[in-house]
Amino acid sequence: MKHSKHSYVFFAALAGLAAGCASTAHLDQAEELYCAGQYEEARASARSEIDEEEDPAEIEKAGYILDNLYAGSTALMCGDPEGAAEDFRHASDGIADQEESTFGSGYPTRTYDATMAENYRALALWMQGETDSARVAFRLVADAQDKAEERFESAIRDEQEELEKRKAEAKEEVEKKAAEEGGDAENAENAEGEGEDAASTLASNPQIAEFQGSFDDWEVYADFQIPSAWFLDALFALSHAEDASDLEHASFAARKAISMQPTEPGTALFALAESRADGKLSASALDGLFVVVFDNGLGPTIEEKRFDLPFPYDGAIYNISFALPNLVKREVAYPKLVVRDGPVALGETVPISDFDRVAVREFKGRLPGIIASQILEATTKLVIQIVVVKIAEDQGGAMAKFLASAAMSALSSAVTGTDTRHWNLLPKEVQAWIGKKPATGNRTVGLWIPGGVEPLATVDLPESGLSVVYVRIPAPGLPPFVTVLDSSGN
Repeated sequence: MKHSKHSYVFFAALAGLAAGCASTAHLDQAEELYCAGQYEEARASARSEIDEEEDPAEIEKAGYILDNLYAGSTALMCGDPEGAAEDFRHASDGIADQEESTFGSGYPTRTYDATMAENYRALALWMQGETDSARVAFRLVADAQDKAEERFESAIRDEQEELEKRKAEAKEEVEKKAAEEGGDAENAENAEGEGEDAASTLASNPQIAEFQGSFDDWEVYADFQIPSAWFLDALFALSHAEDASDLEHASFAARKAISMQPTEPGTALFALAESRADGKLSASALDGLFVVVFDNGLGPTIEEKRFDLPFPYDGAIYNISFALPNLVKREVAYPKLVVRDGPVALGETVPISDFDRVAVREFKGRLPGIIASQILEATTKLVIQIVVVKIAEDQGGAMAKFLASAAMSALSSAVTGTDTRHWNLLPKEVQAWIGKKPATGNRTVGLWIPGGVEPLATVDLPESGLSVVYVRIPAPGLPPFVTVLDSSGN
């Protein structure tokens, strides 16, 4: 039987396509270190490829989006808001570059990547006391929220166009393969027909249907919006209001947050913004209040789920192997934080935003296209197998058919994989609490976990301004990041 070297070249190319991306081993290591509380080491790993880039302009392009998102997240935990703001700006620039480019980086940017990159950049600027820059950044957060659905629809259109291109390329590859192996157009046409039948069979496979259905009980937010991003936007606008437009924006953003997920902190924030906008509450009245914002745990991650399905045809059993991305929930660090004035409990944080609901909205929307793409790749491999095996049988009989079938099936099984790149350092949820500062002369509050024997952290609140305490804890037992955000309004 004739075996051209092109057979193996083709399958090697498919292996590269299945991998679909450059190595993210340094980001995997960064995540492992981050989850171990080794934040400086995590940051160094996340930045390893960025720091090796000789052309600074490339850092702001699509190829470094995920690196910059990881670098910004780790910079925040290292207490370097200036570095975090720069990293998230680079990430935002990369996302814009990818959306404007005909050829993307390959990393499947999510709509919430754009929103949260701007959100954390604005937060980092707020931490630095860069009020004017933070105000502009928070407007970009609102803009990203407003454009989220449009972004998603554009991504879906691009993916559909890419799928159509790949279908045409697959047809050409089958015809080329038939010619290389000594077959003719009829061999290719027959195999293509079987490939279409196999694709239809795969798409309706009970295992695939069950996999898709496993996300039906996940709640989602509408329109790809993120309540906590609106909440933080409203909080900044209220605490740094310079004019009526800032107060109107604070009221608008708070209303958006509670329309998605009604909560006591969100409702309280909306009431404060409305009262300030209506002139019923003075700016100085906010001096006696403070807010705790808690980025809690780790949001969902993407793992690979493999499918190995036999496909009987013409007396032979062909193996169809492919993988799909599987969205997997992770855990909160703690159920809540208790805010205390000495032994007196002032209140406790409650969830205002759930990132499982954020991520699954987009995941479910993109999953049919991902499945169609993986099925195309799998059935293209199947068609190549059928072509090679049929031609081998015509040329060498039953034994040649058997050997070709075994060789092609082994090659097909080796070509598996799906793209599991994902911004894995987002929180599981965001919690918040709004209440009164302790009595005059005692501005120190403690943040406790339920059942704790000592405070997780103690915080000295400023005398003036609506004080905002930001807390970030990726997992139980890890060192927290705690800071009081600038509330001077200057």
